Amino acid sequence: MTPRLKVGFIPIEGGHYYREALEEVTRAEELGFDSAWMEEHHSVTNHYWPSPLPVLAGFATRTSRVTLGTDILVAPFYHPVRLAEDVALLDVMSQGRFTLGVAIGYKPDEFALYGAELERRGARFEEQLLIMKGLWSGEHVSFKGRYYTVEGRLEPKPITKPHPPVWIGGWGELTLKRAATLGDNWIPGPTADLKRLVEGKRTFLEHRRAAGRAEPITEWPLTRDVIIAETDKKARELAEAHIMVAYRKEYAGGWRHPFIDASIATDLDRLMENRFIVGGPEQCVAQIRRFVEEYGMTHLICRLFFPGMPHSHIMRELDLLSREVMPAFR
Repeated sequence: MTPRLKVGFIPIEGGHYYREALEEVTRAEELGFDSAWMEEHHSVTNHYWPSPLPVLAGFATRTSRVTLGTDILVAPFYHPVRLAEDVALLDVMSQGRFTLGVAIGYKPDEFALYGAELERRGARFEEQLLIMKGLWSGEHVSFKGRYYTVEGRLEPKPITKPHPPVWIGGWGELTLKRAATLGDNWIPGPTADLKRLVEGKRTFLEHRRAAGRAEPITEWPLTRDVIIAETDKKARELAEAHIMVAYRKEYAGGWRHPFIDASIATDLDRLMENRFIVGGPEQCVAQIRRFVEEYGMTHLICRLFFPGMPHSHIMRELDLLSREVMPAFR
């Protein structure tokens, strides 16, 4: 028997829309969604949150059941002790419902904003993870590395033992190795196609085996760009108006993403082939089923907001997903 598919979502984004995001998250919990997630990017007008943890803390006070997570938090912009403390506190506030999705980032303008070094972010990240795990486990940490020197202990400790799940995002060979050896899981982003996802999963599992990590992975999360409407035609119109504008501007307009070159970023049909989930309920079910069957996805994270997408339509999507899509996988 296939496991029940967990379904979560990324609500409306942009720092001005907290009230709307909160309304979406509380409604999603009522409708039976499993999780709510925050992304992190900086200096992007009307899109993304710069500070996912305070936003999730707000959600924690108004929900009681859904998992709350970052998808993705950009590690180089945090001191490891501060991040360990904030994660522990969020775990306490949410009563053990927090998952830290974390990656090393890739946008040069964001590193410039923080005065952070782009070149050595991977090696720095490894030290961050070692320090945070040491602090969460309750021992006194005495750490002297190339990048950080830390002496002391953490209070309060997280409720979740040994610590909240750490899911590592990203794509390079080294990143997949870190996810396999230093993380609890791998969380791929929405831009990769099915072929790349399957290859990444295989590489991740090979690294785990090589590291002698025998405990099975029980959850295969996957973030997808999702637009659902009453009909395929309406969903496609919304995709043209909202996703494609963002993709053309961000990915075809100078932000060099490793998987979305300018030719793909302007072609909705190619993006719908094996990346996006766009359509009426029936078409969405079929597209989701493909990721379940071919990738083994057990936790779908729906990215529902794209620049200009109205809050009212996201509320409608939550309703359609809960009524017309989720029952097909339970």
